[in-house]
Amino acid sequence: METLIVNGSTAAVSTSARLAGLVQRRLERLDPYSTVGSLDRRLLRLPGLDADSFTTGALEADPDVAHLRERLAAAQAVVLVTPVQHGSYAGALKNLLDHAPRAALRDKAVLVAATGATLHTGATACDHLRAVVRSMGGWSVPTQLVAERAELIVDPPERLTDRVDRAVSQLLQVARLLSPAAAAV
Repeated sequence: METLIVNGSTAAVSTSARLAGLVQRRLERLDPYSTVGSLDRRLLRLPGLDADSFTTGALEADPDVAHLRERLAAAQAVVLVTPVQHGSYAGALKNLLDHAPRAALRDKAVLVAATGATLHTGATACDHLRAVVRSMGGWSVPTQLVAERAELIVDPPERLTDRVDRAVSQLLQVARLLSPAAAAV
């Protein structure tokens, strides 16, 4: 199984990147046979979505958009990690998802995760991302992963690792249920 981790922060060093790294390590530990990869951060710097090029199909010719489309299509599971920005998920992540095909997450297991000053602000960002995942045909796993920035500054506390393991286990379980092999049984 292939899992794609998308870190919605444009910063090279961020708490979102730390959380994405923790999720990747726990995924690799819980399912050593799966492939876990990250989306290239440069794709977060795509220009604002041009509606005309989207509706005419010209957007599909852009190599970065084609790369985004291919990476999402190859993944059976997706992890969306975002910093909280103004009470929601990051604008760069919104723009990236705007460039993806409307059904880019169709029948994929998706884990939504956020880092914020408090668990409450992170939960709100995850709630907003869940709506986007549904609109793109994806299935958000029941546990959303929220980490306070303070939990990620040094080694993560055991309670955060436990939350990550719970969310990652659900992601793997839902991805297996949605896989074509499971549907054939």
